[in-house]
Amino acid sequence: MNTNILLTGGRAPVTLELARLFSGAGHRVFVADSLPHHLCSYSRSVFKNFLVPPPRFDPTGFIDALVDIIETEKIDLLIPTCEEIFYIAHGLDRLTPLCKVLAEPLDKLDLLHNKWEFICQVNKLGLPAPKTWLIQSDLDLRDILAIPTPTKIVLKPVYSRFATNVHILDRPVGMIPALEINAQKTWVAQEFIAGKHYCTYSIAHQGKLTAHAVYPTTYTADAGSCIYFESIEHSQLLNWVEIFVLDRQFTGQIAFDFIEAEDGTLYPLECNPRAISAIHLFRVDDRLDRAFFNNTERLIQPQLRQNSMLAMAMIVYGLPSALSSQQLGDWMTKFGQGKDVIWQLADPIPFFHLWVVLWQFWQMSRDGNINLQQASTRDIEWDGEEIGK
Repeated sequence: MNTNILLTGGRAPVTLELARLFSGAGHRVFVADSLPHHLCSYSRSVFKNFLVPPPRFDPTGFIDALVDIIETEKIDLLIPTCEEIFYIAHGLDRLTPLCKVLAEPLDKLDLLHNKWEFICQVNKLGLPAPKTWLIQSDLDLRDILAIPTPTKIVLKPVYSRFATNVHILDRPVGMIPALEINAQKTWVAQEFIAGKHYCTYSIAHQGKLTAHAVYPTTYTADAGSCIYFESIEHSQLLNWVEIFVLDRQFTGQIAFDFIEAEDGTLYPLECNPRAISAIHLFRVDDRLDRAFFNNTERLIQPQLRQNSMLAMAMIVYGLPSALSSQQLGDWMTKFGQGKDVIWQLADPIPFFHLWVVLWQFWQMSRDGNINLQQASTRDIEWDGEEIGK
């Protein structure tokens, strides 16, 4: 049965991918975002776009707009894709009477989004986790850095994204970084574990997986987001995710970052209870839409060795990295085989509109004295603050 689907977060490449996958499966796709220009603005896969208030700065207006869209367009399923999910979760009491919403309540999401609370959940399950300490004051930081082991330690905010503000310190610690530490901005210190980095993405309904994908981290934008994706099979990671999701009785999209140590032990680093770039590994024939509707008897996974990339980022970030590490041959192979996540011959305008989107982010970064990545999420971020206050 074909349905009306509302996606939020039209700025994200994964949202464009979802729009194409749902449209290709015969569903009618609507997109809402608080930016006037985003990747889905002129996609042929989107039936109608809506400009809504920024959830971070006007959470009530944001929910009001979604309610109006759902009622007017007779939406059957609302799928958040980015951090606006936390504001949608806060407004579930108004949204769920109108349509199905793929989002857990805010308190449940916070236990996953918060990097300290997530590790606490892993520890309660008895699964291996990196040694982690909560930093709530400068004194906490000094005490932790005085501990002789581990040999390397990673500092990162409890709430953060794109691997921003991550500091890796060698022992003995020389210069202590100047960090903003207060009640509103706490940090975690985590032992550094060497090994292979993986990302997983899953869709679950009441603790049961309906879709799953894994890719290793190879090329990234500096030390941040991955920009090349290739699907692999990793049964131990699948088993780990199944255990965790079942314990939490989780419903929605959920993603994890892992390190696999040399002895094969899997260490979860953090969780993102939302969409990530693994969605680019699915094709229309995989019928990912069935996983969202919990209408599949099999676990939906992308074909092995499916690959996608952010082509522009592979040139800007991946090529210099390949040259410096003498991996040019590998980069050329991956770039030649990878499918750009934006360009699609049957839906070409988003590729050209991308330049307008980037210009918009550049203006926002200039006006706000922030970088482009920060500008891209400034109006949808949630860092644990009380919403509406």
